[in-house]
Amino acid sequence: MRGLGAWRAVWLAAAAWLVAAGWACAQSQPAAGAQANSGAQAAAASAPALPTAQQILDHYTQAIGGRAAWEKLNSRVSRGTVRIEGIEGTGTLLEYEKAPNIQLSTMTLQNGYVYRDGYDGKAGWEQDPTGKVKDLKGAREADRSALSDFYSEINLGKIYPHPKMIGQKTADGRLAYVVEACVPGGQQRLLYFDAESGLLFRTDLFENPLSPTPTIVERQDDYRDVDGIKYPFRGSVQGRGVNIQFRITSLHHNVSITDDEVARPLANSN
Repeated sequence: MRGLGAWRAVWLAAAAWLVAAGWACAQSQPAAGAQANSGAQAAAASAPALPTAQQILDHYTQAIGGRAAWEKLNSRVSRGTVRIEGIEGTGTLLEYEKAPNIQLSTMTLQNGYVYRDGYDGKAGWEQDPTGKVKDLKGAREADRSALSDFYSEINLGKIYPHPKMIGQKTADGRLAYVVEACVPGGQQRLLYFDAESGLLFRTDLFENPLSPTPTIVERQDDYRDVDGIKYPFRGSVQGRGVNIQFRITSLHHNVSITDDEVARPLANSN
Protein backbone atom coordinates (compact mmCIF):
# COMPACT_ATOMS: atom_id res chain seq x y z
CA MET A 1 0.00 0.00 0.00
CA ARG A 2 1.59 3.09 -1.00
CA GLY A 3 2.07 5.90 1.21
CA LEU A 4 1.10 4.94 0.81
CA GLY A 5 1.45 1.61 -1.70
CA ALA A 6 -0.16 0.39 -4.76
CA TRP A 7 -3.17 -0.85 -2.93
CA ARG A 8 -3.51 2.49 -1.24
CA ALA A 9 -3.37 4.18 -4.62
CA VAL A 10 -6.52 2.27 -5.55
CA TRP A 11 -8.24 3.58 -2.44
CA LEU A 12 -7.32 7.15 -3.27
CA ALA A 13 -8.49 6.79 -6.84
CA ALA A 14 -11.79 5.28 -5.80
CA ALA A 15 -12.37 7.98 -3.22
CA ALA A 16 -11.46 10.67 -5.74
CA TRP A 17 -14.06 9.34 -8.15
CA LEU A 18 -16.73 9.57 -5.45
CA VAL A 19 -15.45 12.46 -3.35
CA ALA A 20 -14.31 15.94 -4.42
CA ALA A 21 -10.54 16.36 -4.94
CA GLY A 22 -8.38 18.00 -2.30
CA TRP A 23 -6.48 21.21 -1.68
CA ALA A 24 -2.71 21.45 -1.77
CA CYS A 25 -0.70 21.47 1.44
CA ALA A 26 -0.67 24.89 3.02
CA GLN A 27 2.90 25.05 4.21
CA SER A 28 2.47 28.54 5.64
CA GLN A 29 -0.71 27.70 7.60
CA PRO A 30 -1.23 25.73 10.81
CA ALA A 31 -1.09 22.01 10.06
CA ALA A 32 -4.15 19.83 10.22
CA GLY A 33 -2.41 17.44 12.56
CA ALA A 34 -1.63 20.18 15.05
CA GLN A 35 -5.31 21.07 15.24
CA ALA A 36 -6.77 17.60 15.02
CA ASN A 37 -4.42 16.21 17.67
CA SER A 38 -3.90 19.02 20.15
CA GLY A 39 -4.82 16.54 22.88
CA ALA A 40 -2.11 14.16 21.75
CA GLN A 41 0.44 16.98 21.83
CA ALA A 42 -0.60 18.03 25.32
CA ALA A 43 -0.24 14.46 26.56
CA ALA A 44 3.14 14.16 24.88
CA ALA A 45 4.41 17.25 26.72
CA SER A 46 4.17 15.45 30.08
CA ALA A 47 5.09 11.97 28.83
CA PRO A 48 8.53 10.41 28.31
CA ALA A 49 10.41 11.50 25.23
CA LEU A 50 8.86 10.15 22.04
CA PRO A 51 10.73 8.75 19.05
CA THR A 52 11.19 11.16 16.18
CA ALA A 53 8.98 11.00 13.11
CA GLN A 54 11.90 9.65 11.08
CA GLN A 55 12.50 6.91 13.65
CA ILE A 56 8.86 5.87 13.32
CA LEU A 57 9.18 5.71 9.52
CA ASP A 58 12.39 3.68 9.85
CA HIS A 59 10.66 1.30 12.28
CA TYR A 60 7.86 0.87 9.75
CA THR A 61 10.37 -0.07 7.06
CA GLN A 62 11.71 -2.82 9.31
CA ALA A 63 8.22 -3.95 10.36
CA ILE A 64 7.22 -4.61 6.74
CA GLY A 65 10.29 -6.68 5.98
CA GLY A 66 13.17 -4.26 5.60
CA ARG A 67 14.71 -2.50 2.61
CA ALA A 68 16.70 -5.49 1.34
CA ALA A 69 13.58 -7.67 1.06
CA TRP A 70 11.58 -5.00 -0.77
CA GLU A 71 14.38 -4.27 -3.21
CA LYS A 72 14.29 -7.90 -4.37
CA LEU A 73 10.86 -7.16 -5.86
CA ASN A 74 10.31 -5.40 -9.18
CA SER A 75 6.64 -5.95 -10.06
CA ARG A 76 3.31 -6.86 -8.48
CA VAL A 77 -0.04 -8.05 -9.77
CA SER A 78 -2.88 -8.12 -7.27
CA ARG A 79 -6.53 -8.98 -7.54
CA GLY A 80 -9.25 -8.29 -5.07
CA THR A 81 -12.85 -7.51 -4.27
CA VAL A 82 -14.60 -4.24 -3.50
CA ARG A 83 -17.88 -3.41 -1.84
CA ILE A 84 -19.39 0.07 -1.87
CA GLU A 85 -22.11 0.97 0.57
CA GLY A 86 -25.34 1.68 -1.33
CA ILE A 87 -24.46 -0.62 -4.26
CA GLU A 88 -25.56 -4.24 -3.99
CA GLY A 89 -23.12 -7.04 -4.68
CA THR A 90 -19.33 -7.26 -4.89
CA GLY A 91 -17.06 -5.69 -7.49
CA THR A 92 -13.55 -6.65 -8.56
CA LEU A 93 -10.14 -4.99 -8.54
CA LEU A 94 -7.07 -5.62 -10.69
CA GLU A 95 -3.80 -3.82 -10.03
CA TYR A 96 -0.55 -3.84 -12.03
CA GLU A 97 2.63 -2.28 -10.61
CA LYS A 98 6.05 -2.18 -12.16
CA ALA A 99 9.26 -0.57 -10.88
CA PRO A 100 10.21 2.17 -10.80
CA ASN A 101 6.81 3.91 -10.98
CA ILE A 102 4.37 2.35 -13.45
CA GLN A 103 0.89 1.49 -12.21
CA LEU A 104 -2.59 0.75 -13.53
CA SER A 105 -5.69 -0.24 -11.59
CA THR A 106 -9.12 -1.30 -12.79
CA MET A 107 -12.19 -1.36 -10.55
CA THR A 108 -15.25 -3.06 -12.00
CA LEU A 109 -18.39 -2.49 -9.99
CA GLN A 110 -21.31 -4.85 -9.76
CA ASN A 111 -23.52 -2.36 -11.60
CA GLY A 112 -21.28 -2.63 -14.66
CA TYR A 113 -19.35 0.62 -14.15
CA VAL A 114 -15.61 0.38 -14.82
CA TYR A 115 -13.10 2.86 -13.37
CA ARG A 116 -9.44 2.95 -14.28
CA ASP A 117 -6.55 5.01 -13.11
CA GLY A 118 -2.80 4.83 -13.41
CA TYR A 119 0.61 6.40 -13.57
CA ASP A 120 2.73 6.03 -16.71
CA GLY A 121 6.03 7.07 -15.17
CA LYS A 122 5.48 10.74 -15.97
CA ALA A 123 1.89 11.64 -15.17
CA GLY A 124 -1.21 10.33 -13.48
CA TRP A 125 -4.54 9.82 -15.24
CA GLU A 126 -8.01 8.40 -14.65
CA GLN A 127 -10.84 7.04 -16.78
CA ASP A 128 -14.45 7.36 -15.60
CA PRO A 129 -17.32 4.96 -16.46
CA THR A 130 -18.22 7.00 -19.55
CA GLY A 131 -14.76 6.26 -20.99
CA LYS A 132 -13.45 9.81 -20.59
CA VAL A 133 -9.74 9.92 -19.77
CA LYS A 134 -8.22 12.93 -18.05
CA ASP A 135 -4.93 13.91 -16.44
CA LEU A 136 -4.72 14.37 -12.70
CA LYS A 137 -4.09 17.93 -11.54
CA GLY A 138 -2.97 19.83 -8.48
CA ALA A 139 -2.72 18.03 -5.14
CA ARG A 140 -3.94 14.74 -6.56
CA GLU A 141 -1.21 14.75 -9.20
CA ALA A 142 1.44 15.63 -6.61
CA ASP A 143 0.33 12.78 -4.37
CA ARG A 144 0.08 10.29 -7.19
CA SER A 145 3.46 11.17 -8.65
CA ALA A 146 5.16 10.57 -5.30
CA LEU A 147 3.17 7.55 -4.17
CA SER A 148 3.43 5.67 -7.48
CA ASP A 149 7.02 4.85 -6.53
CA PHE A 150 7.05 1.03 -6.44
CA TYR A 151 9.24 1.25 -3.33
CA SER A 152 7.24 4.02 -1.69
CA GLU A 153 6.64 1.99 1.48
CA ILE A 154 10.36 1.98 2.25
CA ASN A 155 10.90 5.51 0.95
CA LEU A 156 8.45 7.42 3.14
CA GLY A 157 11.25 9.62 4.47
CA LYS A 158 11.88 10.88 0.92
CA ILE A 159 8.23 11.09 -0.09
CA TYR A 160 7.39 13.11 3.02
CA PRO A 161 10.45 15.38 3.41
CA HIS A 162 9.24 17.12 6.57
CA PRO A 163 7.40 14.58 8.75
CA LYS A 164 6.36 15.76 12.19
CA MET A 165 5.74 13.67 15.29
CA ILE A 166 2.37 14.64 16.75
CA GLY A 167 2.38 12.24 19.69
CA GLN A 168 0.64 9.12 20.89
CA LYS A 169 -3.09 8.66 20.47
CA THR A 170 -5.60 5.82 20.72
CA ALA A 171 -7.35 5.36 17.37
CA ASP A 172 -9.61 2.52 16.29
CA GLY A 173 -8.90 0.88 19.63
CA ARG A 174 -5.12 0.84 19.10
CA LEU A 175 -2.38 2.92 20.67
CA ALA A 176 -0.59 4.70 17.84
CA TYR A 177 2.24 7.04 17.09
CA VAL A 178 0.77 9.80 14.95
CA VAL A 179 2.96 11.43 12.29
CA GLU A 180 1.90 14.46 10.28
CA ALA A 181 3.15 14.30 6.70
CA CYS A 182 2.66 15.86 3.28
CA VAL A 183 3.96 15.33 -0.21
CA PRO A 184 5.12 18.77 -1.44
CA GLY A 185 2.06 20.23 -3.15
CA GLY A 186 -0.10 17.32 -2.01
CA GLN A 187 -2.74 16.82 0.64
CA GLN A 188 -2.05 17.07 4.35
CA ARG A 189 -2.31 13.75 6.16
CA LEU A 190 -1.88 12.04 9.50
CA LEU A 191 -0.26 8.60 9.56
CA TYR A 192 -1.13 6.22 12.41
CA PHE A 193 1.49 3.58 13.23
CA ASP A 194 0.71 0.85 15.75
CA ALA A 195 2.84 1.61 18.81
CA GLU A 196 3.65 -2.07 19.31
CA SER A 197 4.04 -3.55 15.82
CA GLY A 198 5.13 -0.40 13.98
CA LEU A 199 2.65 -1.12 11.17
CA LEU A 200 0.69 1.67 9.47
CA PHE A 201 -3.03 1.05 10.02
CA ARG A 202 -4.75 4.38 9.33
CA THR A 203 -4.27 7.54 7.28
CA ASP A 204 -6.38 10.70 7.65
CA LEU A 205 -6.39 13.06 4.64
CA PHE A 206 -7.39 16.72 4.84
CA GLU A 207 -8.65 18.75 1.90
CA ASN A 208 -8.47 21.84 4.10
CA PRO A 209 -5.40 21.82 6.38
CA LEU A 210 -7.23 24.16 8.78
CA SER A 211 -10.04 21.69 9.36
CA PRO A 212 -9.94 19.49 12.48
CA THR A 213 -11.94 16.81 10.64
CA PRO A 214 -10.35 14.62 7.93
CA THR A 215 -12.01 14.54 4.53
CA ILE A 216 -11.06 10.90 3.95
CA VAL A 217 -10.05 8.18 6.41
CA GLU A 218 -8.18 5.18 4.99
CA ARG A 219 -7.64 2.01 6.98
CA GLN A 220 -5.51 -1.06 6.25
CA ASP A 221 -4.97 -4.28 8.15
CA ASP A 222 -4.65 -8.05 7.80
CA TYR A 223 -0.92 -7.80 7.08
CA ARG A 224 0.44 -11.05 5.67
CA ASP A 225 3.91 -12.35 4.91
CA VAL A 226 4.45 -12.47 1.14
CA ASP A 227 7.86 -13.08 -0.47
CA GLY A 228 9.73 -11.77 2.56
CA ILE A 229 7.65 -8.63 3.12
CA LYS A 230 4.47 -7.79 5.01
CA TYR A 231 1.56 -6.50 2.94
CA PRO A 232 -1.98 -5.46 4.01
CA PHE A 233 -4.72 -7.56 2.45
CA ARG A 234 -7.69 -5.55 3.67
CA GLY A 235 -8.61 -1.87 3.68
CA SER A 236 -11.31 0.76 3.53
CA VAL A 237 -11.99 4.35 2.57
CA GLN A 238 -14.59 6.48 4.32
CA GLY A 239 -15.58 10.10 3.80
CA ARG A 240 -18.53 12.34 2.88
CA GLY A 241 -21.01 9.50 2.80
CA VAL A 242 -18.60 7.20 0.95
CA ASN A 243 -17.82 3.81 2.46
CA ILE A 244 -15.64 1.51 0.33
CA GLN A 245 -14.29 -1.84 1.54
CA PHE A 246 -11.41 -3.66 -0.22
CA ARG A 247 -9.84 -7.08 0.11
CA ILE A 248 -6.93 -8.64 -1.77
CA THR A 249 -7.60 -12.20 -2.92
CA SER A 250 -4.32 -12.88 -4.77
CA LEU A 251 -0.93 -11.19 -5.00
CA HIS A 252 2.14 -12.14 -7.04
CA HIS A 253 5.57 -10.49 -7.26
CA ASN A 254 8.24 -10.41 -9.95
CA VAL A 255 5.85 -11.34 -12.74
CA SER A 256 6.14 -10.17 -16.34
CA ILE A 257 3.95 -7.14 -17.08
CA THR A 258 3.65 -6.03 -20.69
CA ASP A 259 3.45 -2.43 -21.84
CA ASP A 260 -0.06 -3.10 -23.13
CA GLU A 261 -1.24 -4.17 -19.69
CA VAL A 262 -0.28 -0.83 -18.15
CA ALA A 263 -0.92 1.42 -21.15
CA ARG A 264 -3.06 4.50 -20.69
CA PRO A 265 -6.41 3.72 -22.37
CA LEU A 266 -7.89 5.72 -25.19
CA ALA A 267 -11.09 7.60 -24.47
CA ASN A 268 -14.19 5.40 -24.51
CA SER A 269 -12.08 2.25 -24.68
CA ASN A 270 -13.75 0.51 -21.76
